[in-house]
Amino acid sequence: MLVRLAKVAGVLLLAACSAAPQELEEGLKPEVLLLSRIKRHLREELAQVPNYTCLETISRYGNHQKAGGKIHKERIKLDTVQLEIVYTDGREWYGSPGAGQLSVDNPVAFIGQGMIGTGAFGIMMNNLVEGGIFKYRGEEVGGSRLAVKFDFRLPALYKPLEITKNGATGVVGEEGSLWVDPESLDLIRVEAHAVEIPPYLLINETSTSVEYARMRIAGTDTLLAQTADSRMVDDSGTESYNRIEFTHCHSYSSSSEITFDTKAVPDAGSVAAAPSLGPAVPAFLQVTILLTKAVSDKDSVGTLLQGKISGDVIRKGKIVIPDGSLVHGRIRALEHYPDLGAFAVGLEFMDVEVRGQSMPFYADFLHADEDSRTLTHFFAHVKTTDRLETVNQVITQPELPGVASFFVRGSDFTLPAGFPLVWRTRGLLH
Repeated sequence: MLVRLAKVAGVLLLAACSAAPQELEEGLKPEVLLLSRIKRHLREELAQVPNYTCLETISRYGNHQKAGGKIHKERIKLDTVQLEIVYTDGREWYGSPGAGQLSVDNPVAFIGQGMIGTGAFGIMMNNLVEGGIFKYRGEEVGGSRLAVKFDFRLPALYKPLEITKNGATGVVGEEGSLWVDPESLDLIRVEAHAVEIPPYLLINETSTSVEYARMRIAGTDTLLAQTADSRMVDDSGTESYNRIEFTHCHSYSSSSEITFDTKAVPDAGSVAAAPSLGPAVPAFLQVTILLTKAVSDKDSVGTLLQGKISGDVIRKGKIVIPDGSLVHGRIRALEHYPDLGAFAVGLEFMDVEVRGQSMPFYADFLHADEDSRTLTHFFAHVKTTDRLETVNQVITQPELPGVASFFVRGSDFTLPAGFPLVWRTRGLLH
C-alpha cells in the first residue's frame, strides 16, 4: 500500500498576499477581537520567516493482520526516513540529507511504500490563517501553560487536503482545534482530522497534529513546527502512524545555487541559495560537550544554549575539533510529569565552531551523568470485558541526531554549568 497525504496549498505565502482588511471594530465580542489579533500576529510571523531548511526525521509505525484477518492492536516500528526539507517562498521541497539538492516536492519519491505526507512543516499554518472558519472554545490549561482554544473548519473546496492511496486520489476537508498562547499569541498546537472522505479511497479516518515552538534562525526567533503526528486507518482497520521531528533548522545564504524542479513550478526557475554551514564533522568520533550555562526547570523551550568541546577530538592523528570549541543549540523540550516526579529534557545542538567555520553537528547522544532514557514507574488501569487490568507503561524519549533526550527525576532540577553530554558523531546523513 502506498499512501501520500499532501496539502493542496493554493496561494501559500501570506507575505505576498494583499493587506488584510481592518478586522477590529467597536462592539465586537472579546473572542472575535482575540481571533483577529491572533490572525494578525501569525500573518506577521509568516511574513518574516526566512528561507530555511531542517532535518526531518520520520519514524513510521503500523499494525498488520493476524491469521484469520484480525488486526494487531499494537503499533510496530516499520522504519525511519530522514529527509532534508526546505521552506522557500511558501513551498516545501525535499532532498537527501547533506546532498545539497532539494528539488522534489513529493516525498513519496524517497520511500517504497507506506504513508508519508507534506504540509506540516510550513503550509498548515498558512492554510489555517487564510481559509479557516473558527469558533471560540474558551481557555484551557495544559501542564503549567494557559492556552485559548478555537475549533476550526477548512472546507474541501478551499485549501483542501489531497490524499492518494493505491493510485486513487481524493480531496477532503479538515476540521479540528488549535491552541494559542493568550499572551504571546503564538500558536502552540494544531489537531486536525479529515472530513468528507470520498468512499472510493477506502479510508475510515486520517488525522494530523502539529506542535509549534520558537527557534533561532538568522538571528530571529521564528515560530516553526517542531513535531508532528499523522495517523490513518483504512476500512480494514489497518493503522499507519508517523511521528515527525524537525531538527537542525538553519537559514540559507546566497553563496551558491540550488535548482528547483522547473517542471513542477514553471515560474520558479532556480533560486540562488545554499546552506550557511560548512561540511559536517566526520563520523564515528566520540565527543563530550560541557554546558557553559546552567539549564533548569525555570527555563523555557526555545532558550538558546551554548556548550564547549571537552578535549581535542582526534581522527587519524589530526585534531578535527579543538578543545574548547563552541557548540550552539537550544532547549527543545522541558516536559513535566508531576505524577512520575520527573522532567523530560531535550537539548538540541545544531552546529559547532571549528577554526572560524560553523559545521553541522550531526551526532547520536550516548549518555549524560545520572540520566535515564525511559520511565517505567507508571501504571494505568485498562478496562477489559470483565475486569480491570494494571498495565506497566514505558515512556521512551525519541532518539534524534544532535538531540540529547533524557529524563531527570525530581520536582525541580538544575543541570549545572559544566554538565557533560557524551555523543558519537554521524557525519553527513545519507
